[in-house]
This record gives sequence, structure tokens and C-alpha cells, in this order.
Amino acid sequence: MRLNSPFAGFFAHGLVVRSGIAIVMLTIFFIASSFTKPSDRDLRAKQVNLLLREIGHRLLLQAGDSTSVVLPVTEINEGTFLLRFENTFVFSHDSLLALSRGLLPETQFPSGYTVTVLDCMKASIVYGFQLSNTAPDLLPCRGRRQPAGCYTIEFTFPDFYENVQQENADIDPLPEEPKSVKVNPRKASPKLEEVKITPSDSPLPEQPKSVKVDAQEGHPKVEEVKTKTFDYPLINLVYVGMVVLLGVALLIGRFGKNLTPTPVRDQDQTIINESVPEWAALGKFSFDVTGRRLLLGSEVISLTDKECKILELFNQSFGELIPRETLMEKIWISEGVITGRSLDMFVSKLRKKLSSDPELRITNVHGKGYKLEIAAV
Repeated sequence: MRLNSPFAGFFAHGLVVRSGIAIVMLTIFFIASSFTKPSDRDLRAKQVNLLLREIGHRLLLQAGDSTSVVLPVTEINEGTFLLRFENTFVFSHDSLLALSRGLLPETQFPSGYTVTVLDCMKASIVYGFQLSNTAPDLLPCRGRRQPAGCYTIEFTFPDFYENVQQENADIDPLPEEPKSVKVNPRKASPKLEEVKITPSDSPLPEQPKSVKVDAQEGHPKVEEVKTKTFDYPLINLVYVGMVVLLGVALLIGRFGKNLTPTPVRDQDQTIINESVPEWAALGKFSFDVTGRRLLLGSEVISLTDKECKILELFNQSFGELIPRETLMEKIWISEGVITGRSLDMFVSKLRKKLSSDPELRITNVHGKGYKLEIAAV
């Protein structure tokens, strides 16, 4: 079978182009990821994730377990994180309370938090406490020790992400400067009030100047919005490029299917279809020609190369006499030396391997040859 060379070249070229586009898109994705600035929400969640894993690690060490794994912390709801463990363990209530206060101080979580220990099999609460700056702490069951079991620990931080936004607003100094600039000129320059009362003492152009200064200084939020909008223009450009490349790849894939190469038959060539299947029914056996084996139920009987060739000739001329000379010529023609003894030996081996089917037999016609047939019942 031969492919039309123009279509084959185009198809191969399209495959190379699609592979190149895929590589370029992966490269752009990694570059864009390196330029992407994580949000404050994600950063805060990751910090809490690490702190909770450290709490789980120390709990296991206190229980004498230094080999089992602390499973990944998951955020099941906004501000609610679940700490899970690989194996069962023992812990004391006071240890969990001390670790929480040490690694999750109330100064970093003004709204406080709630810690709940759950039975991982029954999903029931077995222990918990609440730490808060605005209300009395709830610390039940202190001094007790929890028996060995499968536990998950749930940490709930109320107003978790709202506190992050409030901290950003407190840290950002930009809004404070315009207020001081806007208020100070009015309080520190009484001459501006005198201008409004006695216009003859100062020229009129002074008033527009003061108005312009106040207007520019009184709207700092506009400039802040502009800087935030164009902080990362490269990321938007990269994402647009990825979408364009993906569209090109889809178009190439669609038209590439329509240009699938078709086999071309030359004038002096013909396409020959194989008439002998790879699997053949042979009595009660299934004959796997390619795998050189016989299958009978769950039994697998392996055949040598020459045994498979002899049996294939028998099957092609099932029930017909095949002369000895024909068998030896087709099987041993490439070896140069032909002996009738070798043929008899391989036929004897085939008879043993076919013995599982008593009705299937190889009959020897003395002085003439062999034939494969089904014995009459």
C-alpha cells in the first residue's frame, strides 16, 4: 500500500505544526504562571494551610508517630479548613489547645477561631474549643486524653477573607496622603479665605489655582484604579495569544481530518486481501497462527515455528491428502537439507499436542503423505 505523496507530505507537515503549537502553548503557560502574582486571599490560605499541617505533624510526634502522613489540608468552605491524617492516633485536649494558641495566635486572627475534632467514621464531634478576642473563650474538657481513633480536625475562621481585605486597607498609605494634603492647605493658608472676602487685595487667577490643586489631590482613587488595571498587562497578552494558538490548532486538526490520505493503486499493482484469518477453528481448538498457539478452554498449547507452519498447511487443506514432498519443500526449502525423518518427528509432536481433541487426528497414508481430518464417530 502506498500513500499519495502530496497528501502524505501535507499531513506530516500538519502533524509537525500541531506538535509545535502544543509545545509553544505549554511554554507560554509556564511563563505566564511565573509572572502571575498570587492574590492576598490565596497567600493567606496557603499560610494557614502550612500552619495547620505543622499542628498535625506535632500532634503525631507527641503520640510517638513519626512515619505516618499528614494528608493535604482542604478548604471545605470559605474560611473552614479540614486537617486529615493517614492513620489513627492518640492526643490530649491540652496539647491541641496549646499547639493552636502557639501557631495560631489570636493577634493574627482578631475574630478568633473554632477548633472541632470529628470522628472520621461517624462524622460526630468528639472534642472542640473556641478562642475569641471579642467573647469569652470556650475551653471544655481540659485535662482529658482522647483514645486512639481516626480523627479529622476542623478549623473555622470567621471573617477570614474580610480580615485580609481590612489588613490591606490598613497597610495601604495612599488614601491618607490626599486627605492630609487636601485639608492642610485650607487650614494652613488663611489668605485663601481673605481672597473670598476681599477680592481687591489679590488677583482673580489665584482662585482657579487653588481649585485645581484641591481637585487633583481630592481624587487619588482614580490614579489607584489605573495602576491596578495595568499592573500586569503581559499576562492578558499571553492569555490572548494562547487562545489564538488554540484556535489555530483546532482549525488544523479539523482540516487535517478532511485531508486524510487514501491508498493509491498503481496500474501494474493490485491490492491482495489475505484470505486466511489470524484465528482459525480447528476441531475443538482455536488456532492462533500469529501467536503460534492452540487454545482449548483455559488450556494454552504453544507451538514451535515449524509445528505452526505444518499445522497451518494441514488446516488450509483440511481433509485432503498433502504429499510428503510438498510438506518438506514448503517447510524446509530454505535450509537446503531435506529429510523425511524430520517431518515424521514434527508430525508425531503435533499428534500429542492435538490429543486433547480425540476426534481430530493426523492420518498417515503410507508412502504418500498426511492429511488432517475429523475421525468418524
